[in-house]
Amino acid sequence: MTVLRQLVYRSRTTHKDAFQQIEQIEADSEAFNSRYNITGLLLTDGEYFFQVIEGPGEHVQALFEKLKSDPRHNNIVKICDHPVFQRDFGAWNLRTLTLKSDRSCYWLPDDIYLKRDSQVYGLINSFANGRWRGCLPEHHRIGLHRSISTTGLSATRDEQSPYQFAFQPIIDTHLGTISSIEALLRDNTGRYPEQILTDLSRSKRYEFDLTSKQYAIAMASELLSSNQSLSINLLPGALTQFSDASDYLLSYLEQFSMKPQQLIVEVTENEIINEGDAFMRAVETLRSKGIRVAMDDFGSGYAGLSVLADFLPDKIKLDRAIACNIHEHGPRQAIVHAVMEFATTLGIPLIVEGIEKMDEWYWLQHIGIQKFQGFLFARPELCGVSAINFQT
Repeated sequence: MTVLRQLVYRSRTTHKDAFQQIEQIEADSEAFNSRYNITGLLLTDGEYFFQVIEGPGEHVQALFEKLKSDPRHNNIVKICDHPVFQRDFGAWNLRTLTLKSDRSCYWLPDDIYLKRDSQVYGLINSFANGRWRGCLPEHHRIGLHRSISTTGLSATRDEQSPYQFAFQPIIDTHLGTISSIEALLRDNTGRYPEQILTDLSRSKRYEFDLTSKQYAIAMASELLSSNQSLSINLLPGALTQFSDASDYLLSYLEQFSMKPQQLIVEVTENEIINEGDAFMRAVETLRSKGIRVAMDDFGSGYAGLSVLADFLPDKIKLDRAIACNIHEHGPRQAIVHAVMEFATTLGIPLIVEGIEKMDEWYWLQHIGIQKFQGFLFARPELCGVSAINFQT
């Protein structure tokens, strides 16, 4: 059975006036769309395009791939792509409309009827209001210059220890500096924290998670300057099961001549909701002693905005899954805009994790994000921090 799909995208014209292109685009599309039973709508305001494509799933995808290579537009962002029961524009292989500045966003011809609570109507309305225009114009991209150059650093390794820490920098591309480094637990076979901690019983797991941070702090003290911070990952249980956990951490910091403000404890949103009030009290204790707390991997779990509103972390780290290909993914762009608005309103710094592509960084930097972590800048380095040579 053929599945009917509807795909919506927006893009930016490469021509000085999209109004002059739209008739030719309609003519060029007629043969392909008629042959493969494609229908839909193309809307332009003279600078941006908004297109709805409907038809058999494999043909919709084939057309979208073809459109992505069309030189008449760029900054192509997919907004949605999903099965539908019926077409919204089934009478036309491609209906084209122009949205003039003197027409309200509710304007549609009489022969197009859409329910006002339908998604596609909402998207047309959103486009008309300019809410999907977060693309990065080429002249802005060309003018966006950043340069970060640092040397690699190494810390003393304990050859007798069965585990080690790798460190990955968090970069402020606005200032061109390393703002902090994150300590990532590894064992001597290269296993990750989840694998290491799973081998331990629940009680031993929390104890090990807390006490192992002494080694992370010791190594970080050799890598950090006085204006840089160390981020460590802690299970909430390591804080709630040990009433003196904050004192443990403070003693480590004092031992290695670091200030409490230089330590950031990272916890994930799912871990927070599982611990409840006991965890919130532990966080208050940490903060009362100068240690900061960050919500890690935000957007990866089910807790979401309600926990963020109650928790109000000192930093928010946006999950790598949201950043992946964000330059061409409309829903992820909308999420980042929403989280950024929340963070800005409450004065909470926002860090985006998992940046691997220059296009991802360009888009995020363009909308105002300043702090990043990912392979584009530096990979985790065992017992040290990799050299950085980043230029645009």
